[in-house]
Amino acid sequence: MNEDWRVFRPAIWMAMLGVALILLLNPPYVGALVLGASIGVALRIRRRRQRVAAGLPPRGRRRR
Repeated sequence: MNEDWRVFRPAIWMAMLGVALILLLNPPYVGALVLGASIGVALRIRRRRQRVAAGLPPRGRRRR
C-alpha cells in the first residue's frame, strides 16, 4: 500500500475551508461543522485504506 498523502486531499481541502469559514463568519460554528466533516472524511479514508491493506473489500459499494 502506498502511503501517499494525496488520498487525503479532499479532507485537507475541507479542513482549510472550515478554518477559513471560522475566521470569516460570525457565528463560527458554521465553519466548525465543515471542520468536523473533514475529520470524518479523513477517518473514512483511513478506515478504507486499512481494510484494503488487510485484504478485505472496501465497504460501501456493493457489486451486483
